[in-house]
Amino acid sequence: MKKHSDTNNLGQNRIDYIVYHNPDDVSKLLEQYGFEAPENPKHLAEAIKELSRKKGRKVIKELIDLHPDKDVILKLNQPKEDGFCGACSNDSYNTESNYCVSCGHSNYAGSGNENNFLSQFESYKDKELERYYQTIVKKSNSNPQDKNLAQEVQIVWNEIRTRKLALKKEDEQKPSVSNSFSITKDEMILFGVVFIAGALVGHGLKFNYSNVK
Repeated sequence: MKKHSDTNNLGQNRIDYIVYHNPDDVSKLLEQYGFEAPENPKHLAEAIKELSRKKGRKVIKELIDLHPDKDVILKLNQPKEDGFCGACSNDSYNTESNYCVSCGHSNYAGSGNENNFLSQFESYKDKELERYYQTIVKKSNSNPQDKNLAQEVQIVWNEIRTRKLALKKEDEQKPSVSNSFSITKDEMILFGVVFIAGALVGHGLKFNYSNVK
């Protein structure tokens, strides 16, 4: 029952919390500065507070390193990745679920995810895919340690190159359009004159032939 009472009293501030949940390390810290560590948690807390007042930030910093929830606190305080989605340019990308709320895009998740990742771009036009490529190139340059992102850049570039090669092959297989027969305006006039002259000559020959008879 006494221990429960001590717990309530020690839960009033951060130093008390550290002392109660990590008394052995706090005692060692106090002894490093030449003081005998009390066994009673209350007295230990008062002793470490007095040491903090005398030594200042140095002791406070060492106490923080002894905090039982230090790893959780550091994780919560880490800067979060921005929610920018390179596919739709909205700040609606959830990094934990690897999913954009706005457009449903997912980033490359590592080896084995290539087919699922590329299937997202089936409806993308070439210009849209190239625009996405430029976005992730900039992001990759800003985060050179991100191997998945670097791999994503390579995968998207291969897709762009594959499309260009397919388009080039398609153009090469199309039958070449031969120059169709065409008559210019001058040629039409010349053709008309020749036709009329031929008709007149033919008529003259017919007339002469009739006279001979």
